Amino acid sequence: MWALDTASESNYYAAIAVSMSQSPSNFFFGAFDPAGTVTLDKIPGSFWIPALFVAVFGYSTWVIVLPNALAAIGTVLLVAFTGRRLFSPTAGLIAGAVAATTPIFIAVSRSNQPETFFVLCLALTAWAAARALTTPRLRWIILSGLFIALAFQTYMLEAWALWPALGVAYLFTAQPLWRKIWHLAAAGSISLFASLWWIILVSLIPASDRPYIGSTLSNNPWEMVFGYNGLGRFSATADSSDYLSFTPPFSGDASVFRLFNEQLAGQIAWLLPAAVLSIVILWMLRFPRAVTVFLGLWLLVFGAMFSAVAGMHQFYTAALAVPVALSVGLAFGLARRRGVLWPQISLVSVAAVTAVLVSFWYPGYSTVVSWVQALIAVGVIVLLIAERTLTSFPRLAVTAAAAVALVLTPTVWSAVTIAHPSNTNPVAGGVSDSPSMGGLGTGAGGQNAQGTPPGSASGQSGAPGQGGVPGGVSGQGAGPAQGGADGALGQGAGPAGTGATSAAFVEFLEQNQGDADYLVATFGAQAASSIILATDGGSVLPIGGFNGNDAVPSLDEFIAMVDDGAVRFVMSSSAAGGQAASTGSSTSAEIRAWVEVNCETTDAAGTAIYDCAP
Repeated sequence: MWALDTASESNYYAAIAVSMSQSPSNFFFGAFDPAGTVTLDKIPGSFWIPALFVAVFGYSTWVIVLPNALAAIGTVLLVAFTGRRLFSPTAGLIAGAVAATTPIFIAVSRSNQPETFFVLCLALTAWAAARALTTPRLRWIILSGLFIALAFQTYMLEAWALWPALGVAYLFTAQPLWRKIWHLAAAGSISLFASLWWIILVSLIPASDRPYIGSTLSNNPWEMVFGYNGLGRFSATADSSDYLSFTPPFSGDASVFRLFNEQLAGQIAWLLPAAVLSIVILWMLRFPRAVTVFLGLWLLVFGAMFSAVAGMHQFYTAALAVPVALSVGLAFGLARRRGVLWPQISLVSVAAVTAVLVSFWYPGYSTVVSWVQALIAVGVIVLLIAERTLTSFPRLAVTAAAAVALVLTPTVWSAVTIAHPSNTNPVAGGVSDSPSMGGLGTGAGGQNAQGTPPGSASGQSGAPGQGGVPGGVSGQGAGPAQGGADGALGQGAGPAGTGATSAAFVEFLEQNQGDADYLVATFGAQAASSIILATDGGSVLPIGGFNGNDAVPSLDEFIAMVDDGAVRFVMSSSAAGGQAASTGSSTSAEIRAWVEVNCETTDAAGTAIYDCAP
């Protein structure tokens, strides 16, 4: 929460929270725009709390980001208490320290991306699973399944990837096989229903009585969850004839070693080798098998998933913070209490070597810090050996020094991240705020938001244009806004200098709205978001939804809106800065062609827009 007012927000997701705070209907469906025309591109679970915060405290960057920061704090505490319950205070404290210093987790927790609530739900699942696997009772495995269902409301199918680890681990608990199968069947059924209730309810409501389901071809919540956000993410191409999809291009190509590539290594890889070693240590030292299997399969399944998905944001990997933290904390705490030397030395050594190797990707401060960590690790190893021969050795001090030797470099990366917020694609290690694909800035780490060296072909830095907006909203843009999953790209409202969200432009819209239902119509939701924020929830019609590909409204519906006086002004693609306006669905193209023929261009405080008044 340090200096949270300097954090950076995604305008797209901020506009959703503002719109959802406007009415119970918007809140339930996750409407993107205040009028409830179209929903966001996922189940709205991650936005219910931010929407409540906006409803109570009003809109500001601090209010929008605060729920994520609180969720991160809750995650760290849950991980620490889970580690303590599973074994010891030492295990809990080290586990909590690892979670609190996972750089990509810190980066995303200082934004309004929905990932942080998903990680919180994973921590809740781990806490309940610790009970279910050590004192197996039906109520605890059911509660674990309910927390997985809660995670499903925040990040959909990715949550179910935890069930294989939990289910197999539960079979290792000490109780009759028939009881274990019965417990899993009951918990799984309840978890399935609790996961799908929102989809079922929305699918039963007539389309005319709810917003259009965003990022779908058929206005169907099942397609949105299992197509666009499911199968589409593992497709090798960005589009499919069966469903709309988008594969964020921020984490390199899918491969076995993806988590250690240049884009991801500095975000999550610092303790991954130590976590794998920890599973081996827990198994060899005969830690309860059920817990060891649970953590091991969790790491394996999520690691395989992130390695295989066609494209993703770096911050997706924040989900690994929980199993990595618990594995390392439990392994070190176990070896410490039992007085087994080799696991302690191995964990500290592997963490230090990993830090040095990863730092080669990022010349600068990270190299210096990683070598300091390596020197500390050498000192800790000497102390670990010495304390075995000296009875009065300060064991607590050695444990604290070992913790530093485990997390020093990721701690520094996390701290630097606080000073370099990124709204569109939160990443760790000193990355500047970057408004678009073409403007991936560089920071202290000398890396851009894709993790590539500055000046390389994939990450040329561009100068963002800043458009001042009332209420502190910044209309950023450095070229065309790109349509992307999770608000990844194109959060800016327009190119530098267009004034598309300037105070004068917003004032023009408000003064000339008259009896129209909408202040203005835009092609795609990205251009609409900053106007919604600048007007504190003013109604904007996002033609084509998130990236302009949704068939909402239809051409006939749009013409009827114009004839009825519900829509008067339409932002052109150049004013909106939205690529979606020129590459969107055929419906969006039809509407744009009709506007160009039937509406007149007018000057709106220096911005050229279309006036469709009769």
